[in-house]
Amino acid sequence: MRTQLEPIPDGPPARAARSGGFTLIELLVVIAILAVLAALLLPALARARDAARATQCLGQLRQLGLAVRLYADEHDDIFPRSQHSAATHRELPWGRALAPQLGATTAQWTNLLAGLYHCPADRRVNAWSYGLNVYFELGPEDDYFGNPATWRRVTQVPRPSATILFAENAGTADHIMPNYWASEGDTGDVAKERHGGRGHYNFVDGHVKARRFPDTWVPSLTVDAWHPLRAR
Repeated sequence: MRTQLEPIPDGPPARAARSGGFTLIELLVVIAILAVLAALLLPALARARDAARATQCLGQLRQLGLAVRLYADEHDDIFPRSQHSAATHRELPWGRALAPQLGATTAQWTNLLAGLYHCPADRRVNAWSYGLNVYFELGPEDDYFGNPATWRRVTQVPRPSATILFAENAGTADHIMPNYWASEGDTGDVAKERHGGRGHYNFVDGHVKARRFPDTWVPSLTVDAWHPLRAR
């Protein structure tokens, strides 16, 4: 016989404490969620990366344009030459000639080839990402469709804000030769779509801009931002 009333349980016995691990179903759910998040984030990260590269490229081109102006100030208003004609005239090509204006020495110019002279979106290694418009080093003796005019001096360029000085380069040389273009097939030395379907251009007045290539050269429409007399 009981001498004291025993408490009656309020409900079913408590379950044993659950172990700290995940079940297979829970792991699969977490993995699926992470995969969805990655699929959503990766395109945004890629766009941010491309935008950063484009911004860096524009900045580098702006520095090149400024370096040309500083060089001209020290050399009687003359543009530097490229590999196209520098050796013939016993001058340094622009890659070396502009080094002092860019905080380096002419002996250190190869460091610039891997740095300032290389667009971060250019997948090539040790390549010239930028090319000088060769019109600025042509002389009367050069054959470019019978035009004897020259624009060796910055102040000789009629419309500096409309005339391309540097463009993104797809070739192996440090210059671009629009003087020989007769059709679209001749324009392969320009990197036309390196940045979202556009290329970057530096103009004689120093400003830089992302443009579609047809906005710079369509001979049938008399569009030619490369030729100093035709640029508009």
